[in-house]
Amino acid sequence: MRSSYRNRIALNFTLGTGLLIALIFLLIYYIVSATVFNRLEKDLGYELEKHFYEVGVQRGQPYFADKAEWLEREHSELEINPVFVALTNLSGKVIDKSPNLKNDSLKLHFSPADHAVFKTTLHGLAIEQVQQVIRENGRPVGYIVVAMPIDESERVLLNLKVVLLIAFSAVLAILFIFTRYLAGRSIQPVLTVIETASKMSNSNMGSRIPVPFVQDELYLLVTTLNELMTRVEHAIEREKRFTSDASHELRTPLAVIKGTLEVLIRKPRSADEYVEKISFCIGEMDRINHLVDQLLLLARFESQQKAMTMGIVDLSELTANILVRHQQQIVEKNLSVDLDTVGIDTVYSDPYMADIMLDNIISNAVKYSSGPARIAISIATSEQITYYAVADKGIGIDSNDISRIRDAFYRSAPLSHPEVRGSGLGLSIVSRMCEMLGVGFTIQSELGKGTQVTLSFPILSQS
Repeated sequence: MRSSYRNRIALNFTLGTGLLIALIFLLIYYIVSATVFNRLEKDLGYELEKHFYEVGVQRGQPYFADKAEWLEREHSELEINPVFVALTNLSGKVIDKSPNLKNDSLKLHFSPADHAVFKTTLHGLAIEQVQQVIRENGRPVGYIVVAMPIDESERVLLNLKVVLLIAFSAVLAILFIFTRYLAGRSIQPVLTVIETASKMSNSNMGSRIPVPFVQDELYLLVTTLNELMTRVEHAIEREKRFTSDASHELRTPLAVIKGTLEVLIRKPRSADEYVEKISFCIGEMDRINHLVDQLLLLARFESQQKAMTMGIVDLSELTANILVRHQQQIVEKNLSVDLDTVGIDTVYSDPYMADIMLDNIISNAVKYSSGPARIAISIATSEQITYYAVADKGIGIDSNDISRIRDAFYRSAPLSHPEVRGSGLGLSIVSRMCEMLGVGFTIQSELGKGTQVTLSFPILSQS
């Protein structure tokens, strides 16, 4: 069974407040009741004490010494608050009584002690009664009993009880309706959040939930949801772009392999032709493998799943290892590489990521240079920063393309240099890693004259 959230809020608030109101009403009733009956008990005690001293004992029987007391109005008539008085012997037989009792008598209760107040009835009239033992020379000879009606007091308390019960029910009903109304207004922004979220789809991911003016918990909720939707939108955009670019980049080498194999099976070939075409296909497969590795690496960085392991990295040693990897290509292209180190050549960084960044920069310099040419690598320290720069004399980058060169799969003028093959992912990976490591990344290039890529490692991060 589904229940409205605002109804649950109103019900819970009403129950909690109703419990508090019930306690307050019970306290009011108890205070009024205690006040009324305490007053009656004081009056009874006063009347008992007053009449007790008017009682005498003659021949072992109690009697009222002052008969004129019975002529007082309170003892002779049934007025609003009459006082009933009676004298009894030890067995409870009435010896004398006030005129207002007429044919009725006060019943003696043998169990209560002196001055014990108890409730009883007198000819259908609710009364409170108190009694005391009369003694002669220390020996009990009878009782004096005093009573007062409590009908009016009980009627007042009954009316109070009815009023409190009716008021309690009315307050609960009004409180529930009012609280439900306020809860409905309070959760209206939540309903707006639900409505906006339900309308969101891939076609309108740019829509956002209106932010409330009051900066309360709901404001934080809406702000957080909007930020979450922004991240989701960016993630979807990255996924679409990644899927589109990856499929495009993989389609080219696969088409080349397919075309080569189709040509190869059209007619018999010599062994050398088979070896040549198969070797070409293997090269294309290696290119695909390299492309897939870069795509997976880029995807990991895009989703922030690559954990960094910081440590001391020797840039000179790392550069030497990378140059060994590219030694064959460097020799084939008749290139020379100079490494110049001034100052500190160690930095505090992630060794794995540092290796990828330097390898991509150096491989680009080798790839886009044609010999004989020189590649200059320098490591220098200035103003708490270690600069790692790689400068080549290659084809360079057009000034209009430098701002986009860090985008994934973007290559500057690929048709102008068909002999240079690449995926356009290298500098994109370097740029992303630099952001994560807090390393500066700048590119300076001039078309036809060469490119210089500089990484800036903060020395303070070594601590």
